[in-house]
Amino acid sequence: METTLDLRSITAQEAEQLVTGALDSYGIPAEEAVFELIKHRENFVYRLAVPGRTDLAVRLHRPGLRNDAEIHAEMAFLDAAGARGIMVPQVLPTVDGRLFVSLLDGFGRSCQIDLQEWITGSTTLGSIDEGLFGTSTLGPEDFRNLGSTIARLHVLAEELGPEAGTGRGAWDAEGLTGAAPLWGDPLAASVLDDSQRALLRKALDRAGRILKDHGKAPDRYGAIHADFTPENVLTSPAGLRVIDFDDFGPGYFLFDLVTALFFFQPHPAYPAYREALFQGYGSVRELPPEHLELWDTLRLARGASYLGWAAAREGQDDALFIFENVLPLVLRLAADYAKDSPTLISETVSTTDELLARRFATVGRHSPLFYAQPIALASAEGVWLTDTEGRRYLDGYNNVPHVGHCNPRVVAAACAQAKVLNLHSRYLNEPMVAYAEKLLSCFPAPLDKMFFTNSGSESNELALRIARQHTGARGVLVSDFSYHGNTSALAELTTGLVTREGLGEHVRPIRIPDLEHAGGLTEDELTAAALAGVDAAIASLKAAGIGLSAVLFDPLFSTEGLNRVPRGYVAGLADRVHAAGGLVIADEVQSGFGRTGDAMWGFELHGIVPDLATLGKPMGNGHPLGAVVTTTALLDEFGSHNMYFNTFAGNPVSAATGLAVLQEMEDRSLRANARGLGVGIQLRLREIAAESPAAGAVKGRGLFFGVEIVRPDGGPWAEGAKAVIEHMKANGVLVSRIGPDDNVLKMRPPMVIGREETELLLEAFGAALLHVGSAG
Repeated sequence: METTLDLRSITAQEAEQLVTGALDSYGIPAEEAVFELIKHRENFVYRLAVPGRTDLAVRLHRPGLRNDAEIHAEMAFLDAAGARGIMVPQVLPTVDGRLFVSLLDGFGRSCQIDLQEWITGSTTLGSIDEGLFGTSTLGPEDFRNLGSTIARLHVLAEELGPEAGTGRGAWDAEGLTGAAPLWGDPLAASVLDDSQRALLRKALDRAGRILKDHGKAPDRYGAIHADFTPENVLTSPAGLRVIDFDDFGPGYFLFDLVTALFFFQPHPAYPAYREALFQGYGSVRELPPEHLELWDTLRLARGASYLGWAAAREGQDDALFIFENVLPLVLRLAADYAKDSPTLISETVSTTDELLARRFATVGRHSPLFYAQPIALASAEGVWLTDTEGRRYLDGYNNVPHVGHCNPRVVAAACAQAKVLNLHSRYLNEPMVAYAEKLLSCFPAPLDKMFFTNSGSESNELALRIARQHTGARGVLVSDFSYHGNTSALAELTTGLVTREGLGEHVRPIRIPDLEHAGGLTEDELTAAALAGVDAAIASLKAAGIGLSAVLFDPLFSTEGLNRVPRGYVAGLADRVHAAGGLVIADEVQSGFGRTGDAMWGFELHGIVPDLATLGKPMGNGHPLGAVVTTTALLDEFGSHNMYFNTFAGNPVSAATGLAVLQEMEDRSLRANARGLGVGIQLRLREIAAESPAAGAVKGRGLFFGVEIVRPDGGPWAEGAKAVIEHMKANGVLVSRIGPDDNVLKMRPPMVIGREETELLLEAFGAALLHVGSAG
């Protein structure tokens, strides 16, 4: 997890001692220097008088806020700007050519001090107050000049490239609208009521998605000033001079223009100011119309950043000014922004209780819901979910949004294809074939053909149909606690949920061995006993005249509780099924698409290649998409006797969506991410479990993991697992539970989860385990 910044304050006396200590590096005798403190808000700024030379500005950067590399990036940009004739503060190098001096304060933190020329004969362009209260006397020409000045800085940024802002906080979607905005969380402001907080969250979620979609091409994104308020621009007969590059970093170029005008929005001359600013900018650097499409988005994000800044400083006069004068403006922007978003059914505002009552009235009370008090969700992004009241939850459970909720690339692919063509597979279309080629390239031989479906249930139903026709038999082996879908055929072989159909007479459940519960047997003995059970089940089907068509299993045995099966068990199971004339079906809905980190498909973990692999849930990242992957021989055999046609399966929109998922996995190395995080997760879970008698065996691998919750006698504790889940939910993290005793925590986050979010999940689990363990 990212280290928390140490921002403890230092006294004015300590600050002056540090500044004095830096003077020798500039060849200035400390005993001749006279300091005058000009400003102290974030930084200490002094006017330094030295006999025989012009006055200097000395800036002591806020201790603990930035490291030396970040300060160097700022100073280097100023130096480059000055060398090109752009009017910015002139940086004075040390005797040995450094752009600043770094010293340690009393807390052992690096404190950076730089010297600049003292600017005389200049005044600020204006003030925030004058803009907000409509009293500014600035004219359009002032903004025209400001626009050209901003453009010159952006030309320089493009010339220097992305390295110019290296290491600085980024003014991008995450820095402006994410979980930890650069200037603080606007939703943390205590002056907001629940409805205002929900409005802001909704608007910022939309803004974040739009910013991500806009991208970071070098013509629109690079090093920016990021704080172009009127106080940070000086005017003189020589022209405009830009000061205070404290917030300099990578960001959208348009953000500087938005900032320059933000506080002038209430001013009667705002339309003229804006037109003049754009004219001035355009005289130096092109401002394409597609870039201006971000204007309202960045205007909202800029306003939210001021609220975040104030929320982090509640009780200070500046924060009170923001809440009184800027908050109303931001709320109006948020309301307009939310109103302008595409109309969605989900944007109907209901309380959780109202929505629950409406659900019961329409779809009944029997469709399950998580948690004692269900969560009403409004939006999602990445690994975060937001409820209708604006509260955010870390998603530690859902594998459907495989590459993250509302993944911009996946959403864009689906939308773009929907605008062009969407029809069934009786017509040739490029997306369907391109996706099939890409997906099949991820499988080992001889799995080289596929059928498209719309869900995991459809996939398993089709696989069983293929197996029955190939073998001429009906019998199926399944785990004695499993779930593979909700069709009639699958209901008859469901052992992990209640179904009225009951277990079909052609179904034989088998016990999946678990090394964590071996009953004193060695691994070899446990394997032999389990495979003997398989032999007995096959013999039973033969004796009944039913025969064996297939075994259907999840290679992770997730519903069973993430059993740690002995080495050789699955291979032995497959060998016995093949020897009896049956086919092996690997249900990859849970274990596939790289979730384990160690393999793309769960069956690969056991060193086997199934006859059929069934896919669903994560394949389309929430879009209904499934498949059966098999061999040429089986596809041709089935296809020659059946006209398999599925109206929606393999349609161009679904195919484009699935292809985008695979591209995201590849480009973002998500399987490697699962592998790397998974190792650390297992170690940390074991550490946490070792500290609590309520924790039993640690389960899973990669980004599918869990822990058994047990009673003091070691027996399964379902109520304890439920209490852990509820405690984690109360602290903003969502997980679930599995297993025949409902006592195994099920943690299965989207694959885009990062190390920091993983730490949050594990911390929440540790706290919940401590709470429940002490209560139990």
